[in-house]
Amino acid sequence: MTQKTIAALFVLCILFRAGSVPLENWRMPFFKIAAEQNEIAGSPSGMFWDDIGYSSIMSKSLRPDTSRFSRNHWMLEPAFSTAVSNDTFVTGKHQNIHFDLLSDFRFKNFSVRTVLDVDQSNKSDPGFVWKTDRIAAGLIEEAYLQYTGKYGFARLGRLKRCWGPFYDRSILLSNYPFAYDAFEWQFHTSFLEFRHLFSALPRLYSWKDTGGPNKDRYLVAHALNFMFGRWASVGVSETVLFSRESGLPDLQLVNPVSIYSVINTNAEGPANLMLGFQGWVHPFTDKITFKGQVVFDDFQVDDASIMDKEPMHWACDAGFYWVDPLLIPLNHHLSIEYRYLSKWMYTVSNGNTYNGERYTYLGRSLGYPENDGDWFRAAFTAVGKNYWAATAGLCVARKDTCTVMTPWFSDTLGYTKEERLSKRAHLKTTIAPFIEAHGYFRDYCDIHFGFESRWIRDKKEGDDYSYDPRLSLTVSIHYCDFFLLFKKNEKE
Repeated sequence: MTQKTIAALFVLCILFRAGSVPLENWRMPFFKIAAEQNEIAGSPSGMFWDDIGYSSIMSKSLRPDTSRFSRNHWMLEPAFSTAVSNDTFVTGKHQNIHFDLLSDFRFKNFSVRTVLDVDQSNKSDPGFVWKTDRIAAGLIEEAYLQYTGKYGFARLGRLKRCWGPFYDRSILLSNYPFAYDAFEWQFHTSFLEFRHLFSALPRLYSWKDTGGPNKDRYLVAHALNFMFGRWASVGVSETVLFSRESGLPDLQLVNPVSIYSVINTNAEGPANLMLGFQGWVHPFTDKITFKGQVVFDDFQVDDASIMDKEPMHWACDAGFYWVDPLLIPLNHHLSIEYRYLSKWMYTVSNGNTYNGERYTYLGRSLGYPENDGDWFRAAFTAVGKNYWAATAGLCVARKDTCTVMTPWFSDTLGYTKEERLSKRAHLKTTIAPFIEAHGYFRDYCDIHFGFESRWIRDKKEGDDYSYDPRLSLTVSIHYCDFFLLFKKNEKE
């Protein structure tokens, strides 16, 4: 490991305690690249992504200032972006406007973060249940109070999180759904990290996920990851979505150290269980990283019990990253990623939907946005002189007709065989060579350009491919210099 990387990791450890900025921030495209280069890690185990952190390959004005964040302060950061594309957004228009305002307050071990998010697409999103009759539709994306100590933290409020080894996604628990309020706490040592989350999802809007009367729906999740120095980290996670007609939640499921898989397979409580395994490893060199996540939906021990006849569905997400394989003066890396989600991943029967067990919140998956398909991506990325980055590659995706809102095939339990994707009658295949370019000017403006040369075949319409290129351009302006330091700070 180079001195530069050691220094970056040292500052990152400080940043865990000092604070950072949220995932869905204008910096995200740059720090996604930094994460693929193994420049940042979301938590001590690298399995939880709460914030955008430090990266040495980008300009100092782009990354969070760790020395200032570690001091008592109040920061206010507005950001405005507009995107245009030859494809239409959910509004039916070819442009989209977005605004967010970050407020970050810190005093000693306490911090408060609030993020206001206003997006033009919100008014047309079928899952957006709040006011849409005004000039703009927005909501509070994050709003929580956090206490941070030497061995962990506890936070209460509205959160957006990714649980898994990938910075921008998770097939277990992701930042894709609308934000929800929860209590979350973490404990870590030098060799393990444990995290637990409990959320009571709002009853008022639950009809979108239950298809019937309102119910009290609860989400609980916990994960235990073991760390083997700088070479590897592996762990296991469980999430449970369950409901009650009224009153307190099922405390045996809220229990942070109980084994939900045993409770679920032993019929101690009706619930929708997700069992996940995740990890990353550097094989002999920290220039190469393998990482991945496997999730089982409704884990079954066997089919001996009458209640275990439903087949176990599963999904996987795997990535390979090789940093600086070529003798060129730019920071660069190769990446190969593959993802698969089975046909009935996240879905439940109509009866279980009525019981509030669908793995969704306001119609959006709590895990990956889609199911019933796979996705392959190979790419080469280069970073130049702090202020630009570019990626070129090939993406191949296949998708059948099921969605996360599709009900399980019937209310009668029983095994069904899932045909291979290549044999599906309604399969949609997309082959897309692509380029992405990102430019950055100080801490005031950034530009993102994308071009996909898409070839699409939909078997419902025949065996021929049609050409449907997609171009997109996003321009963002932001102000990052409103940073008020309190007069009484700890001695440096």
